[in-house]
Amino acid sequence: MNGLIRSKKLTCLKVKFTLAIMKGFWAIPQQIAKRKDLSLKAKLIAGVLWSMKNSNSEAFPSRGYLAEALGTSLTTIDRAVKELIAKAGLKVKRRGFGKSNCYSIPDWQESPEVINQEASKMTTLEVAKLKAHEPPKVMTIIDNSNKYNTKVDDKESSALDVIEYFRSKVKEVKGFEPEIDWGKDGSLTKKRLKKYSLREIKDLIDWYLNSKHFEKFGASLSVCLSAFMINLWKASKAGQKSIDAFYPTWRYKE
Repeated sequence: MNGLIRSKKLTCLKVKFTLAIMKGFWAIPQQIAKRKDLSLKAKLIAGVLWSMKNSNSEAFPSRGYLAEALGTSLTTIDRAVKELIAKAGLKVKRRGFGKSNCYSIPDWQESPEVINQEASKMTTLEVAKLKAHEPPKVMTIIDNSNKYNTKVDDKESSALDVIEYFRSKVKEVKGFEPEIDWGKDGSLTKKRLKKYSLREIKDLIDWYLNSKHFEKFGASLSVCLSAFMINLWKASKAGQKSIDAFYPTWRYKE
């Protein structure tokens, strides 16, 4: 008798829980919703499971409940669940006859596949922006006093050329690929290309990567292209041992 009462109470609790879920909303994780390799029905199932998970990231809806909730067949539910198992890391454990399955739900908010897709997409957009706003390209005319005057339009260099050269040289010389601030680095690169040729900027990058300043300031293209660093580069080209001529009241600390 006590077992029957306990069974009725559990059934009542399940009904109340189901009604509470049905009155609310199901949230599909954004990283799952953006997946192009998942079907729409798999994404809907993921949203239901995500919304029903407990503190242990487990959910226990029956196949019948999922089919009724989404207005589809058991075959469609099984196919969508298999898709989530194969592509999204979902784990399903059978609990025995008459009991619903246990769905172990991964942290879909941190899906590496989608994060990589988004990063690649953002990089492509930034490259497109740089190409759309390329400054005029210039040739270098150097006089006998080592002054750099770059006013001749040669239509050959671009901000993207500089950034790619910097990345490849850091990887070659220092053994790692640097992070690029596409907004800040790209803007400063375009500004420098209005005054210096691509060959001059490459020479500046080579000098910076092999100088003591790299050890202090790191693999930053913005630092490399700063007015301060350009003055140090020019001083080294002119054969000066110090920068007193540029900053008479300032001393570089080793």
